[in-house]
Amino acid sequence: MSRPVRIALALATAVALVLGATAWALAPAPVLRAGGPVSVTGTEASGSFTMGSTTVRQVRYDDRGTLRYGFRLTNDGPGTATVVGVRPVGPTATLLRVRGLHGPGGGEVELAPGTTRTVVLDVLMTDCERLSARAASLVTAVDVELSRWGRSHVARVELPEQLRTGSAREMFCPRATADSRPPG
Repeated sequence: MSRPVRIALALATAVALVLGATAWALAPAPVLRAGGPVSVTGTEASGSFTMGSTTVRQVRYDDRGTLRYGFRLTNDGPGTATVVGVRPVGPTATLLRVRGLHGPGGGEVELAPGTTRTVVLDVLMTDCERLSARAASLVTAVDVELSRWGRSHVARVELPEQLRTGSAREMFCPRATADSRPPG
């Protein structure tokens, strides 16, 4: 191979690497959207109601129980994204602690562009002894931690319904004491 051909190949390779690195660095963040149908397990009772354009999913509190909220998650962005974690948006709700996001069988969730998968959000119900009876907590959105093309991203996802639970009365809040709860 002649010297000019080797130089041309080296230059073409360098340009390709620079263009690829630029595309990787400038790639837009994943865009995720949640929707129904939804499913709820881990509670004795749940029901939904609508106020204006907001749907609320009321669930019965089960101290130290794990609520499993299933919904459909769609990747509206470019590139395949893999769910690697989830965290609450804003301050942690007292009664509802976001713990995980996974596939229905507990496995990893990979979303190709334009695909929709069923996912399950695990939420620990805890700390009823810190709130007066019938006080409530809400979870309306989660930050989904993603990996795409070797980079970490976070996509905020509004849940299809607001998850709401009320603090149990003393009889159903086993760790409540006379001075653990505020009056109310």
